[in-house]
Amino acid sequence: MLPEEFRRALAHYPTGVAVVIAVGSDGSPVSMVVGTFTSVSLDPPFVGFLADKHGNSWQSIKAAGHFCVSVLGAGHEHVCRAFATKDHERFRHATAVADSGCPRLNEAALWVDCTIEDVLPAGDHDFVLGRVRQLAVGENGGLPLLFLRGGYGAPQIASLQVEAPGLGPVLRLADAVRPEVESVSQELALECIVLAAVDREVVMVAAAGIESAAGSSRTHVGSTFPLAAPLAPVFLAWAGQEEQRQWIAEGTRLAGTDVTEVATTALAAVRERGHDITTGRAVSERFRRVVLDGADGQGSPDFDEVVRAVVGERDPALTSPLEMLSDVTALMVPVRDANGRVVLSVGLVGFTGDEDQARLRHCLDRLEQAAERACRLLAELPPA
Repeated sequence: MLPEEFRRALAHYPTGVAVVIAVGSDGSPVSMVVGTFTSVSLDPPFVGFLADKHGNSWQSIKAAGHFCVSVLGAGHEHVCRAFATKDHERFRHATAVADSGCPRLNEAALWVDCTIEDVLPAGDHDFVLGRVRQLAVGENGGLPLLFLRGGYGAPQIASLQVEAPGLGPVLRLADAVRPEVESVSQELALECIVLAAVDREVVMVAAAGIESAAGSSRTHVGSTFPLAAPLAPVFLAWAGQEEQRQWIAEGTRLAGTDVTEVATTALAAVRERGHDITTGRAVSERFRRVVLDGADGQGSPDFDEVVRAVVGERDPALTSPLEMLSDVTALMVPVRDANGRVVLSVGLVGFTGDEDQARLRHCLDRLEQAAERACRLLAELPPA
């Protein structure tokens, strides 16, 4: 088999793009671009990549004994080209430094600092086994850059789901309903989210139709906020009195004011309609910034304002049907398990505020249809 034939065929398999940087014996940084970076072992934590055994850069990195891998994010093709062509100014993209002293890319999607554990021969390459000493995900939360058939791109992800310890049972449910969530998002051109109530907190466990720019995966998947009145009434509308009492008490504690009246009104509205409606763009933006983005934090003086304003006493969504509302920002519908218990909430966000009543009604009808299908999917799940 000719090398060209081998290379051409394997080019149909996408790879990530990473820059490996070490500090040479003269104190200067040395780098190489690889498309073979991979995780190897969890315990101990090992990663690896393949290096041309005759490459000068690899020989310098090998002699250094340690390196830092920076996984390039989508939209950083120019950074890749700078390092691939040995642009003399390429290291201006790597002014951040790991604890080992190795430079790392400033806007990497992921960086991993390692010492060389072993080097294994692999034909005309060496397989480099690195022991992980330090790592972090990039602050911008971006998608990675991909290389395929000689070109660069980014993955298209239908939906994202949170990964977190202690959420196993909930994620099993969320994973079961994801195809329906993706279908709704695609049909309506809106973001469809899945919420769960876990340990007195509400967690956004999945989302589809996430807005992305230049490959960014900016999303609130994984965000949490308190299960406190008047937030997330869908989870409490059909719950027992003690659960509702705790919900109201927590809201009162956080807000610093009695929220009983607004909370009971919200619960009654959700029970009557079978869904929750949020209106008011300013309130929703405040909720996003303070609660989801964590700009101010739950303990800030602004948080009591958010708790009161999300479903405030003067919010028309508390007592009015959908047909009488404008400036709708979110719709939420419960998803029940085989025992009738609300275990998830699916919702639509991303409304512009310009939707007419026919569009809003269509969105709500489709969301309720999705929730019914999700309930059937959960009922069909085998026991965990």
